[in-house]
Amino acid sequence: MLSPSNITDPELLALANKILADSGFDIRQYKERPLKRRLAVRMRSCQVSSYEEYQQKLKDDPGEYTKLLDTLTINVTKFYRNAETYLTVFDRVLPIILEESKNCPVQIWSAGCSSGEEPYSLAIMWREFSQARGLVKDCNIYATDIDLQILGKAKAGIYPRSSMDEIPQNLIGKYFEARDDKYHISSQIKDMVQFEKLDLFSRYPYSELDLIFCRNVLIYFSRQTQEDIFYKFAKALRADGFLVLGKVENMFGQMKDTFVSFDIKERIYRAVK
Repeated sequence: MLSPSNITDPELLALANKILADSGFDIRQYKERPLKRRLAVRMRSCQVSSYEEYQQKLKDDPGEYTKLLDTLTINVTKFYRNAETYLTVFDRVLPIILEESKNCPVQIWSAGCSSGEEPYSLAIMWREFSQARGLVKDCNIYATDIDLQILGKAKAGIYPRSSMDEIPQNLIGKYFEARDDKYHISSQIKDMVQFEKLDLFSRYPYSELDLIFCRNVLIYFSRQTQEDIFYKFAKALRADGFLVLGKVENMFGQMKDTFVSFDIKERIYRAVK
């Protein structure tokens, strides 16, 4: 169970309850200090100075919810971001998944996928891995985010040059088409990824997953909320399935008994069942 709230400020809690009632988005699970910083961005833009005034703004202008959600869910990502993590997964994790998955399709989940660079990177990585070994094996890649607008961008699969800074150059020519200063992901990669709206606080529709990528998402949540999500990740993974976190995220508390470290530098863990 998620804790009812991590917010101590009563005016902020009232705003959080309104946002939950109106949009279904539960900001009560965020750490209070970073939450206040992000809300302040929208409040300055709306020229209001109190949470009560911002509540009224949301009532008068429901379109403000889209801008608020975009601010709260910070969508900063690139293809092959932290490329050394992908290299480690390619060299050490995928061979184990291949062996243990036997005749079943490989199942991967990009949780908090933002504009799609991460799940498409995972699809490219699997395609490169399977081609190098002459494999014909299905790989299902699920990609979820709370932000419908950003999911629309992900499904379109069109990216600026800045998204390509970390992906190996040979892969750009192989899996993208450059048109009008934009990079269009190839249909063979796009077809491997299934995008869906999903709140990490809700019930997960996945089970027996081989690999979950959830990087630089949990750091904005309270410790208790993180533990709750780790527990749900563990249930969604198969026995000995893999979880990859962001470089600044760590496993802690009782979750150390649920996940064991596989590569601490790259924040790769395995589920214990």
